[in-house]
Formats: sequence, structure tokens, C-alpha cells
Amino acid sequence: MKDAEIIQKLESRDESALRDITASYGNLGRQIAANILGNAQDAEECLNDALLRIWNSIPPAKPRFLKAYYSAAVRHIALNRYAYNNAAKRGQSETAAVLDELAEVLADASDVAAQTEASMLDEAVRAFLRRQNAMQQTIFMQRYFYMMTAPEIAAGLGITENRVNVTLHRLRQKLHDHLRKERYI
Repeated sequence: MKDAEIIQKLESRDESALRDITASYGNLGRQIAANILGNAQDAEECLNDALLRIWNSIPPAKPRFLKAYYSAAVRHIALNRYAYNNAAKRGQSETAAVLDELAEVLADASDVAAQTEASMLDEAVRAFLRRQNAMQQTIFMQRYFYMMTAPEIAAGLGITENRVNVTLHRLRQKLHDHLRKERYI
């Protein structure tokens, strides 16, 4: 089913839209949440929470890309759950490794005081990514947005794990240089 049809169902308050989202993007959402949380039960709860969030936000929101909208909702909810679990000293996941990798490049969230500054930093990272080739963009997004491991990325792209790791290392260095040039760090 096409995104526009699912969004139309949501606007009409047709609950079958939630089943359509799950059928179309449930596996992707499950992978995102599981990679962040490392716990299948918490991941399933995040998927349900994401569906509820989408149900409550459409309308008035009308996303152009439902897949991205759903993925972002799952990711946001999973990161919040990760923060809760981590504060309670529960759970192990790929998220800690991803955050450690980016810690040397990006300022700590507490250092970014204003929402405007955070938005500008977000745009600087997006501008950096737009200048990378498609393979580099994919590797970066799969690692730092979807929280996939290097072996998962390598298997999905048909490349070696070493190539993934080297590409990520080089991208982090280039991002660091870009953010330094733009005076974010």
C-alpha cells in the first residue's frame, strides 16, 4: 500500500492504517528499536508507542514520506527508552557504542544550550552528508540513525566489515573537520 493511501486512512481515522504501517514498515521499525535498545520486548513497546504517536499526530501533520516519519518516531521513542534504561542501569545495546563514536565529534547535548543552536548543528551535519557519495551516506545513516552494527551494514551492502569501519572512521574525521570549519566545535 502506498504512503498516500495510508495517510488518507489516518486522516479518515481508519484504524486499518496502523496495520498497513506495521505491514509496510514494521520490520524496519523493529530493527531500529532493537539496535538502539538491545531488548526485543522494549523494542515492541516502542513500535506500539510510535503507532500511537502517528495516530495522534496525523492529522494535523501530513508527512510526505511515511517511512521516514515512522522511522523517526520509532527512533525518538527508542532513544528516550534507552535514556530511561541507561539511567536505571538496565539494558545493553549498540547505542552506547554509537554515542561513544560520535562523542569526539559532536558537542555533548548539555553543551548545546539553545534549540536554535541544535537546529543549526543538525543542518550542518545534513549539509556535510549531502556532500558525501551515496555509499558514504548510506553507511553513515545506517550506523548513526538506524544504529546498525558494522557487520550488519557490511552484509546489507555486500562489502567487507573493514570497509565499513574505515569509511565510518574517515567520515567521523571529515565531519569533525567540517564542524570545526563551521565553528561548531
